[in-house]
Amino acid sequence: MKDPLVRFSVAIGGDLLEKFDRYREEHRYPNRSEAVRGLMRAALIQDVVAQDDAETMGVLTLVYDHHRSGISDRLNDLQHRHFDRVVTTTHVHLDHDRCLEVILLRGPVRLVRELADGLIGTKGVETGRLVLAPASPIADPGHSHGHGHGHGHSHGHGPPLDHGHDLGD
Repeated sequence: MKDPLVRFSVAIGGDLLEKFDRYREEHRYPNRSEAVRGLMRAALIQDVVAQDDAETMGVLTLVYDHHRSGISDRLNDLQHRHFDRVVTTTHVHLDHDRCLEVILLRGPVRLVRELADGLIGTKGVETGRLVLAPASPIADPGHSHGHGHGHGHSHGHGPPLDHGHDLGD
């Protein structure tokens, strides 16, 4: 049984309201209530993924030059040493030299971050970024997409959750 929606008031005006309305439009929220719910969920998710022992799913993207001596072997070896954290890997050839690898990771936040940092810090990795999401749903009885099944994924609205370790240099 769904909990009933609770209405509450928020007094806001001026520049902040104008900026919020632009944000709502840019992120294609249908109304202010959905935008506020999206921001609330994002804040709650941030709290969860800040807890070292919280179960999480991580999406790690790496870009590297596969010609760099032994990089593919080093990345594979590290993943094999932590096979219990690696859910799946996708490898894409960007051009003649560079590859993109997307690695789905699962486990406690601290262990997922440590593995991601190890992979990102591997000699020859040009850039890496980790995005975390809670493995368990965030309570949100007022939000439903009517899929008929429960799952904790984002539908592309709301602010991106970037816990990036961008190593562009």
